[in-house]
Formats: sequence, structure tokens, C-alpha cells
Amino acid sequence: MCKGNKDAGQALVLVALGMVVILGFLGLGLDLGYLRSLKRQVQKAADAAALAASVELTYCGGTNNCSALTTAAQDALTENGFTSSTLVTNCGTSSSSLTITVNNPPCYLGATDPHHGNTHYVEVVVSQVEPLMFAQVFGGKTATMSARSEAALGSGNNCIYALDPSDSATITSDLLASINSQCGIVDESSSSTALSCGWFSSITGSQIGVVGGYSTFLCTISPSPKTHISTPSPADPLAYLPVPTVGSCGTSTASPYTGYNGSSAGLVLSGTATLNPGVYCGGIEINYGANVTFNSGTYILTSATSASGTSYGLTANIGALATGNGVTFYNTVTSGKTSGPIQFNYSSFAAGNGINFTAPTTGVYEGILFFQDPANSTSAQIIGSSSFNTILQGAYYFPKAKVVFALDGPIKYNILDAYQIEFAALTFAGSNFNTSGFFNDYSTLANGSPVKGTGGVLVE
Repeated sequence: MCKGNKDAGQALVLVALGMVVILGFLGLGLDLGYLRSLKRQVQKAADAAALAASVELTYCGGTNNCSALTTAAQDALTENGFTSSTLVTNCGTSSSSLTITVNNPPCYLGATDPHHGNTHYVEVVVSQVEPLMFAQVFGGKTATMSARSEAALGSGNNCIYALDPSDSATITSDLLASINSQCGIVDESSSSTALSCGWFSSITGSQIGVVGGYSTFLCTISPSPKTHISTPSPADPLAYLPVPTVGSCGTSTASPYTGYNGSSAGLVLSGTATLNPGVYCGGIEINYGANVTFNSGTYILTSATSASGTSYGLTANIGALATGNGVTFYNTVTSGKTSGPIQFNYSSFAAGNGINFTAPTTGVYEGILFFQDPANSTSAQIIGSSSFNTILQGAYYFPKAKVVFALDGPIKYNILDAYQIEFAALTFAGSNFNTSGFFNDYSTLANGSPVKGTGGVLVE
């Protein structure tokens, strides 16, 4: 009898202990289930914050982690139920219970992230310290739930922008001009005749929008423009580009050049030469018989250093041959004097010669071929044809200047963002006419079109 009571007592102890273990595992399971649910919520909030931040990239003007971007990320976090967060940027650290780390460019994963250091991307890491309930029996008091997300702006649908807000004929087509764009056209002028098409010319785009109105005379426009659209926001889709730092004039006097000190005039090239990135005071003129190689990088074109000096901008004359892969030309103003025009003319190129320039495929100026300072209103001329071996692949950015344009390729993509645009006829020998083209194959660019859309895209 006593032995039976002893056995029963032992069993009761074992059952009690077993119940404690079972309840402990049950509690641990409940905690784990709660943490899994919280992890999903944290990930959802991180995704929302990254998307919201990426939409602000075009408003940052090249400033990393600008206030508009970080505020948008925190607001998105709050909207997803996570309040009173501590903001950290540039992969900083915090001991707060709720931390949002906003990194533009991404830095959290280091070199393992394919977008590491790329300012076109925003990385958000959300960390929430959560107290445990049942798991405290086993000594666990808190757990940290962390989620990471990365986003960028998607490519826009337009590739032609006229930025003048009020003048008439801010986009105009000359006699017999023909334009065919695989992407959209936007005229931001509020004039009733903002877009003017006439005299047997034609303008075709994937879509055409005009803030004001348009006029036609013996011409065709397809599709019919949508008038009285809202001014795009931002109005200038490339305004986010940072202005290059303009240093001192180069000192090289012979090939290979690394800049040029144009005291009385810019650099004039008539023979074989190699140029490297640098500051070219007085600009660059490429003459007949020249054979010039531009190595990849940013070329800064300024005015001649003397008040009476001659400045060329970037000019290609008859019979010139020049090539440059991965180049950006920045045309600026110094001491109130412009560096001269960006000027290409297809009729200048003799058979076997020509110009072949393509923009960088990565980096700050990815996809940007010509970038003219907003303070420089000197008109540009971009005219060329495959018949004359002219390839100008990239974005042509002239925010305060008029551009006369006629170019048929062959190129993968091109973008024209200018104050005013005049489409010229692309003619040969006075009788043959070609169609100028805009193309939108951005497959060679690491981040797609430099003209971004209005919505963010999650990339990780």
C-alpha cells in the first residue's frame, strides 16, 4: 500500500514536470508564431518605406538621404503601424526599440549588394525589439525583428521634354521634318500654340502631352496630343543630376590631354590625339582630318580664360573623326561667359569619317551624354545620320537652351530634355529625306532610363 502511494506520488511529479515542459513548449510556439507574424509586418513596413523613399529621389537634387526622402520613409513606417521610430542614415546604429535605417546609396550588405554605393537606389532596414511572453520562462526576454528592403524609381515612359513654361512653339517642326519616337513627348508650355507642327512635317510618339495647346498646318501628328495636361512633377525629369565640380583648367599641351588651359582659345584638334577626362577651358574644336579618341569619363567644357578668348564648346567640323565610349560632356559657364555651343552637323562629315559618342552605362552620369549648365542658354545643334557615321547615344540635357535636332541613329536609346526644341529636316543632297528617331532600349544601362517614372519599384 505504501509502495503504491509512493509510485503514484512519483508519477504525479513526473506529470507535473511534463506539463511544465509541455506548457513551456506551447508558450514558446506561441511566441514564435507571434514573432513570425511580426516579421511579416516589419517586412511589409520596410517595403513600404523603401518605395516611398525612392519616389523622392528626383527631388533630392543629388543630395544623399535628403530630408524629403527620409521623411517619406518614416511616414510610410508610421502608416504601417510602427510609430516613434528612431531615424538612422548611412548604415549608422541605434539602441532604440524601433529603428529605421535609410541608406541612399545602399551600404548594409556591402559589396555583396549589386547596388552598393549606387545613388539611384534606396535601402531601408527596420528593426523592432519585441518583449517575449512565455519564452521568458527559459530566460529569453526580448527578440529583435529586422527586415531589409531596397527600391528604385522605375523608368519613365517619356523621352522628349520641352521645359519652357509659357512660350509658343516650344516644340516646333521645320519644313519636311519627320520625327518618330518610340516613347512619349511632353510639351510643358501653357501657350495655346505650345506645340507647332507645319509645312509637310510629321511628329509621331507613343504618347504626346501638352500643358497648353497645339497648332498644325499641312502636317500630321500621331496620336492626337492630349492638351491641358498637368505640368509633370518634377517638371524637369533630370533636375536630380548633381552638377560636376569644376576645378582648375588643365595644364597638358600635347596628346594625351588631361584638360587644357585655353587662355586665348580652346583646344583645336586637326591630327591624331587622345583625350582624357578633365577641365578643358575654351572647349574643344575637332577639325577636318582629326582622328580623336575620348577615353571614358566626364569632360568639363568652360570658357577661355581671357575676356577676349575664343570658346568652342564642343564643335565637330567637316571631315572630323571622333570616338568616345562612356563619356559625358558638361558644358558650363565661368565668370559669366559661356564655353560655346554643343554643335554637330551631319553635313560636316565626309565619307569614312564621323562621330561616335556613347554615354556611360554606370555611375552618377549613367546614360547622360550632354549636360549643359542651367546657367548656359547657348543653343545647341544635334544633327547627324548613320549615312554620315554619326552615333550620339545618350541623354541630351539642355535645361535652359534651345536644341535644333535631327538624328536617325542607329542607337539603342536617346533622350532630349531641353528648354525649347526645333526638329529640323534630315536631308541628303537636297532630295532624300530621313526620319529622326528616338529609341528606348535601355538594356545597356545598369539602372534603366535616367528619366524616371513617378512610382517606385522594389528590387530586393
